[in-house]
Amino acid sequence: MVTNEIDYGPIVDILEDIFGEYKFHNDYSGQISFDCPVCSYDLKGLDHGDGKGNLEINYMLSVYKCWSCSESHGTYGHIKWLIKKYGSPKQIKHFDLMYPDENGEIGKKEYKPVVLPKEFILLSNVSDGFKLTHHYKRARNYLKVRNITDDMIKKHNIGFCYEGEYSDRIIIPSFDSNRRVNYFIGRSYLTKPLMKYKNPEAEKEIIIWNEQLINWDLPVFLVEGVFDSIFLPNSIPMLGKKISDLLYMLLYKKECNIVIVLDGDAWSDAEKLYHKLNCGKLFGKVKIIKLPLDKDIADLEGKLDDYKQIELN
Repeated sequence: MVTNEIDYGPIVDILEDIFGEYKFHNDYSGQISFDCPVCSYDLKGLDHGDGKGNLEINYMLSVYKCWSCSESHGTYGHIKWLIKKYGSPKQIKHFDLMYPDENGEIGKKEYKPVVLPKEFILLSNVSDGFKLTHHYKRARNYLKVRNITDDMIKKHNIGFCYEGEYSDRIIIPSFDSNRRVNYFIGRSYLTKPLMKYKNPEAEKEIIIWNEQLINWDLPVFLVEGVFDSIFLPNSIPMLGKKISDLLYMLLYKKECNIVIVLDGDAWSDAEKLYHKLNCGKLFGKVKIIKLPLDKDIADLEGKLDDYKQIELN
C-alpha cells in the first residue's frame, strides 16, 4: 500500500497535466481538487471548467470523488481508474512506473458496491404474523434495551437479518444524498456473540454516513458511532475517533457550524479534531462538548442540554 514515505510531488504534476490548475491543495493530507471533467466540462460543455473544484482527489488514500456528479455518473473510486480514463498513454505509463506494487498497480484495495443483505427485513414493515416469531422479538428487544424508539427505527430504516451471512444481527443502513445505500453496520443482538459487529468491506474514506438526512444549514454534530447518531439529529458518525479527509473537505466546503461530541473517554481525540477543524473558513464555527468520562451520547439518549458547547483556546 502507498505510504507517507513516498514522494507525492510527481503525482501532483501528473494530475495537473491532466486536469489543469488545481483549486485547492492540502499537501499534508494529500487532498487536492480540480474542476470535474464530467460535470464541469462534458455535461456543461464548458471549455475552461466551472471553477467549482468539485473533483476531490486524495492521492495518499488513492481515492477520488466528485461532490456534484459522483452518484449520477459514477465519478468516484480508485485514483488508478481516473488516471486511466483521462490520462494519455504517456501519463499512465509514467504513473505506473512511479507508484507500482507487485501487480503493477498502486496498492489500494478495490471494493464492490455495497448492497444490503438479501435477507434484510425492514422492522417497520414486518407483518403482524412475523411479529410473533422469536426472531423478531429478539431483534426488537435488543433495540428496546438500547432505548431506540419506533420513530428512530423508521427514520433510520433499521432492520435485521435472522438468517444468512448477517444472521442474528440488527442492520442499520446508510444512504447517500441520492438515497442510495453506501454502507451498513451489522450488530449482533445475541447475548454473547462471537463477533459484535460484522460490516461490509467498503471504501469508508468516501462515505458520508446518511448524508440524505443532513441539513447543512443547521449545526452538524460529529460523533463516533452509528448508534450515537441515532440519538442526535443532524449528526454524522465518523465510524471511529478520526475524521476522514473527504468528510473534512465536505465540512470545509459547506462552511457549516460544527459541534464535536465524542465519547467521554475520547477527550484528547476530540481536542485534536477541534484544532484540525477550527481554521480557515471554519474558524469560529466549531464548538465542542465534553461528556463525563464514562458516558457516550447513547447513554444520555442524545439529551445534551446540560452540557455546554464550548470553544477551546
